Amino acid sequence: MPHESPTHLIDDALWSRSITHEIASQLSGQTLQLFYGDLSGNTHAAELHVTAFVEKPDADGMKRFSLLFQGPKAPQLPAQTYRTRHPALGDFATFISATGLLPEGYVYEAVFSHAA
Repeated sequence: MPHESPTHLIDDALWSRSITHEIASQLSGQTLQLFYGDLSGNTHAAELHVTAFVEKPDADGMKRFSLLFQGPKAPQLPAQTYRTRHPALGDFATFISATGLLPEGYVYEAVFSHAA
């Protein structure tokens, strides 16, 4: 069954909250919850473990970086924006996409860029 991210899971306040370079660099080894809805209107949570913080070359005045996550084998989460929850940071919106599959589960990446 396809997974959808209903608009009620992402409100206007989430768009104003962002993960900064400083915060992202400290998340390795931590667990985040991503919330998604199904076609029946039910909300589910998937736990993703932050496996790496990756520096990207800065470009055009933008600080670029990404976070890599290890997720479960099922379900594979489609590339989209999710309500993401960190126990200390609260909720924010994160766009993730699957980049691979390991025996432990799917690997996801979230890419960020902020004005330097």
